[in-house]
Amino acid sequence: MRGKLLYYTMVHIPPLPFRTVYTVGVAKDENGELHCVRIDNEYFNILKRDIEGEIVKKWTIFGEMEYFIPDVEKKEIRKVVLITGATRGIGKATALEFAKKGFDVVINDIELPDEGVEALNRIKEMGKNAIFIKADVSKYGEVEKMVKEIIERFGRIDVLVNNAGINIDRLLINMTPEQWQKVIDIDLTGVYNCTKAVIPYMITQGGGRIINVSSQSAFDGRIGQANYAAAKGGIISFTRVIAKEYAQYNILCNAIAPGAVRTRILEAVPPGMLKDRVMRIPLGRIAEPEEIAKVIVFLATEATYITGQTILINAGEYF
Repeated sequence: MRGKLLYYTMVHIPPLPFRTVYTVGVAKDENGELHCVRIDNEYFNILKRDIEGEIVKKWTIFGEMEYFIPDVEKKEIRKVVLITGATRGIGKATALEFAKKGFDVVINDIELPDEGVEALNRIKEMGKNAIFIKADVSKYGEVEKMVKEIIERFGRIDVLVNNAGINIDRLLINMTPEQWQKVIDIDLTGVYNCTKAVIPYMITQGGGRIINVSSQSAFDGRIGQANYAAAKGGIISFTRVIAKEYAQYNILCNAIAPGAVRTRILEAVPPGMLKDRVMRIPLGRIAEPEEIAKVIVFLATEATYITGQTILINAGEYF
């Protein structure tokens, strides 16, 4: 039945251990009768008094309840993805894959090499908007400025892919405090900085998706990667916390942990060592960046009931 929304508010209900956020209101139907209604949080930022819509009944765990579905202007919403460290490798492949899915794409890095320019041009050829923003993810001020620029340009950030990372491999006894800290600052603190900066906007727009790029090294602790493995392990724990804290706002947060992927880092491994590693992979080959990108895009676009998880992508090398 048709109706008009008279009043509405957002309420916080704490069914332990998680807090839940609901939007509730009072709507008047065509016959003048009043209805206590719930409203999906995705509509909160467009609600206003006297907005018209449909009053429908939906099943919930508390029984059948009435919902108000406001009339929404029928216009295409171009979703926006921000990908850090996206001028090469997995980040570049992910940018292209999101563009294929209809997203406008923001590519972030500390420099724009020819590979990044190529990615921007290819995305624009698909008819999508693509921009590059230079920012050091380890510095919160630069991240905050980047996010504000995206909001001013596009009005929203639907997906954040925390992909930026470096490795400085040394045996612990040879690892300097500076080498330890630099990897932690970029690989782990960078994830904190970007996530903290985008979450307020995702809450306002009714939800979002965050995908953090960890590594198989977080699980198998490769020799010489104390700093890298610690950072990537921290990402997994961070992912679980963010998933629990912000599911109430329809923000899903997951991580992926790739194994051997054909990137510049892997291509620098001596052939003999690389051959030995491939022999441990049941599929008998390393992954292409595009294969990792497809999993990231799946988590951002298709997986509506997955949060707090870490997806291992290694063809059976590690379980």
